Amino acid sequence: MASGSLSGSIIIHSTSSNKVEYRVDNVFAYGIGVKGLCYLLNGSLVACGNDGPVGAYLKVFSPSLELVQTLVAHNGNVRCVTVSPSGSHFASGGEDGKVIIWSEPGEGGELARVQVLEDHTSYINAVCFSPDGKQLATGGGDRSIKTYSFNEGNAILAHTLEGHTFNVKSLSFSPDCKLLCSGSSDRSIKFWNPADGSLVKSIDQAHTNVVVSVSYSPNGRVLVSAGYYLDKTMKIWDAETFELKHTFEQEYRTEQITITADSNYIVSANEDHTVRITPCREYHLTGLTPILNLILHVVYKWEFVSFLEPNENTPSSPLEKVMRRLGECVHNGGYNVTSEILSFLSPAHLPVQITPTRWKRDPESLILFMRARYERSQEENASKKDSMINHLLKRIELLEVENEEDY
Repeated sequence: MASGSLSGSIIIHSTSSNKVEYRVDNVFAYGIGVKGLCYLLNGSLVACGNDGPVGAYLKVFSPSLELVQTLVAHNGNVRCVTVSPSGSHFASGGEDGKVIIWSEPGEGGELARVQVLEDHTSYINAVCFSPDGKQLATGGGDRSIKTYSFNEGNAILAHTLEGHTFNVKSLSFSPDCKLLCSGSSDRSIKFWNPADGSLVKSIDQAHTNVVVSVSYSPNGRVLVSAGYYLDKTMKIWDAETFELKHTFEQEYRTEQITITADSNYIVSANEDHTVRITPCREYHLTGLTPILNLILHVVYKWEFVSFLEPNENTPSSPLEKVMRRLGECVHNGGYNVTSEILSFLSPAHLPVQITPTRWKRDPESLILFMRARYERSQEENASKKDSMINHLLKRIELLEVENEEDY
């Protein structure tokens, strides 16, 4: 995993050992730091930033972070860079309002500029290829989003998307390429149909300040967003219903987010000089059918699956209220209640990505777990009954004494 910082360093971490494998400092000398990174298919790493008025704004490094090539094409700071899914091309966006398409390394091993797009009237904050590699989207300071058809390095303008009232900060295509999500300084998250350029949904006031980064999960179930400045939260949204599923309250600002290929983790780059890997798997469960959601209240820890409190974006429904009550009953009821539900639903029928590991190794562990919970609840109930009986006996004795005194 590679990360770049505003101090101008690039670090490659091993995700298995959490150790630094390679590091290079002072990548860009102009004090702007590393603004973006992307890997090419050959393992090379492209970094963007600013080396001054006559310096290099894109640098290509080997897998061990040795400088391979410098690219000078933009006039000023390069704010973003991304690679196409095929790896044949990558795109960079700059402060000069240009988006430049670059080719893969040729016979000489060097990258070459193949196209310059100048459709924006201000700086570029975001460049994004669709997962199928057939579309390119760009956004920036002119508050607009441009979508292009893309084929073998040739980008043709298709639509201009307008609706944001401040600059566009981040873009992300859905895995099926049917939606394009945008985050903006106007605090909103918008969903567009890239086929015709129409607005599908707008979540106004999605954050209390700038929406600095948005990212779809590769499985298409959720979207993650990050706020900025005074809004130090990350949020999980249901990609189908656009409902808010979870909010991470943080003491630091997040600069950029992405989700791992297995959709299980959120990777965030933060202002406190850290890269954090946050589990995302449990928040996928909210997209399950109500009956699976109910069962998983017992199978998982109670806090893993939660029902939303009603708000302006997620009005409460009668079904949600009923499922909340049923979930509480099953959670508190233990084995004797849940065994009736599990009797007709085998763990093998659950989706692989949310099947508890212990079920795969030892299905009997679930039965033991639930039986232990049931026995514990029985003991607690028995203890409560004994306490109640003792209390009643004492009350009877007091009443008898009072009667004798009256008599």
